[in-house]
Amino acid sequence: MTDHPAGDPAVSPPSDSPARRGDLIALIGTTTRVYDECLLPNGALVSAPAHLPFYPARATDAFLCRPGPTIAAAILAMDALGRDVRTPPLRWLRDRAAGFGDDGLLRRAYQIHGPVRDDRPDLIGSGILLAAIVRRSDRAQGEIATAVCRALASAIAVRWDGQRFRDHPDAVGAIRAAELTVAASGLRAAAVVFDVPQWSRVADTMTAARDGAIVDAFAFRGTPDPNAEDRDDDLLALLALAWPLGSADAPPDAAGAADLAEAAVGLRDVSWHGGDPVAHLAHAGTNRLRPADLFWLAAAHASAGNVDRAGRYHALGTALADGDGHFPAHVAAPDRDPAPRPFLLAHLLFVLSAGALGLLDDPPRTG
Repeated sequence: MTDHPAGDPAVSPPSDSPARRGDLIALIGTTTRVYDECLLPNGALVSAPAHLPFYPARATDAFLCRPGPTIAAAILAMDALGRDVRTPPLRWLRDRAAGFGDDGLLRRAYQIHGPVRDDRPDLIGSGILLAAIVRRSDRAQGEIATAVCRALASAIAVRWDGQRFRDHPDAVGAIRAAELTVAASGLRAAAVVFDVPQWSRVADTMTAARDGAIVDAFAFRGTPDPNAEDRDDDLLALLALAWPLGSADAPPDAAGAADLAEAAVGLRDVSWHGGDPVAHLAHAGTNRLRPADLFWLAAAHASAGNVDRAGRYHALGTALADGDGHFPAHVAAPDRDPAPRPFLLAHLLFVLSAGALGLLDDPPRTG
């Protein structure tokens, strides 16, 4: 890992100076507006508001629902800002998401009216969402939240046979470790809120298997290829191991997972001694620098006590906002089509990163 000396003005950690505080409040205001723009009347929470006139005409289609990380991040981020947003997207998930009423397990992506867009099972997203809903027990026991939590928890528990998840592709390495980490965390938290001891017992067996999976995943700490075809799945797994969206259960070697995630993002080779790290990373032929990844890494490092490094990644991610305060899905190389923007997950993780750094200790309220 490249050493990150203190005091680099180009990417210095965020402070509470008036200018930086003003930027924070403006970006939080933009984030709450983007959330409202991405929440459709039927409760669907889309990745980006492609139906609005400022969405880039040549950007790829992001008018779809990825309910796992997106709804989870929305719940946690808006909770941090004093706003409970659980009901509309969870009602959409319960009433419209194809297949959810049958087996309770999320798929990767859906169309806004409910049909599956990407039918790969999303076990990581299911565990993260379950943990996010029940993190505030006082907000998890309404009719809709309870129905979704019980469906998710039952789906996770019944698939676990003590060694693997039935009817689920066998995962290896960091992906298997992350699936077990978030599944156990979500299941254990739900067991407490809904008083289902069996879920806790299942979670304990997952945790035992997880510890071995983490050892296997980190047995060889080679440098992940930022341009590998399977990079996105591996990166999400590493980020979930580094910081499972604020879960109460910190997985073993979370710092090691963060280091590997940095390499997968492409941050290992960044020079922090002046210059423009954005230009360094957004070289022709790649669309790999994503604000959401940077904010997730920042939150992971802040939670681990690495405040200097967390501040650098938060500042770098914040610098990627455009003049309207919109974060893109990724930094597009000059010869590529523009990225989807504003990208909701990036905005939500910006709030969570700011919270992990203590910048929301006196947050502006959003109504």
